[in-house]
Amino acid sequence: LDSLSSSFAVRIEALASHTDHFEFMLEMFRAYCRLVRKHTMQGLSPIVRKAVLMIDSDLSANLSLATLAEAQNVSSGYLATIFKKETDKTVSEYIREKRVGQAKHLLSTTNLQVQTIAIHCGIMDVQYFTKVFKKETGKTPKEYREYTKNNQNL
Repeated sequence: LDSLSSSFAVRIEALASHTDHFEFMLEMFRAYCRLVRKHTMQGLSPIVRKAVLMIDSDLSANLSLATLAEAQNVSSGYLATIFKKETDKTVSEYIREKRVGQAKHLLSTTNLQVQTIAIHCGIMDVQYFTKVFKKETGKTPKEYREYTKNNQNL
């Protein structure tokens, strides 16, 4: 982290234009994200690491246990066992947490309709989405959006 930060600090001082700033900011953001991801995935086997990357990269994809296992040529049972052992969560729990987290972010930062957010999070049925969201957060998506808007103004 120190090495990465130092090299970016030197490069920041050399930037000339706003276009350069934007491109550089994107590069810096990606580099820090890669570093954080690498650090948080230490201790995970390659199989679990790939499953996590597949889930995190596209929450709207078909993320069934069978699909995740097939992508790595392992059995669903093996993936389920090793995933739970290494993350202390089932694959479904992990996916649900990620989807709800993405929904919370979209609800608090956009004006997208709840149905659109549900689709972005990989849940096509808005009633099911609302049920899952409320179970995880204690609030419906609409209540959560209102709550975050009211608390941002404080």
